[in-house]
Amino acid sequence: MTASIGIWAQGDPAGERVLYRWEADQQSGFVTFEVATRRFRPADGSGTPIGDLLFDPAAGEPSGTADGVNRRLFNQVVVAIMRAYRRAGAAPATAHAYYY
Repeated sequence: MTASIGIWAQGDPAGERVLYRWEADQQSGFVTFEVATRRFRPADGSGTPIGDLLFDPAAGEPSGTADGVNRRLFNQVVVAIMRAYRRAGAAPATAHAYYY
């Protein structure tokens, strides 16, 4: 299990869609957060979605697939960002998560 995940907004977190970079277990990646709908997608460094993997809070779980995306880490990143979002009431600049 991942001990920690570092998550940082790339650019201004006040936008309608925020790109986040994450690092964990010697792996890294990106996710986009659509603030109005609270949907998440894995993405490349430019914010372009990878595959059709999507976390929609209305469904409560991810659906679709994305080649090369670690689904467990994707879920953990989504949860960390949503926790920080709920605390702040807005897209957070960082959303680090620690597991013990």
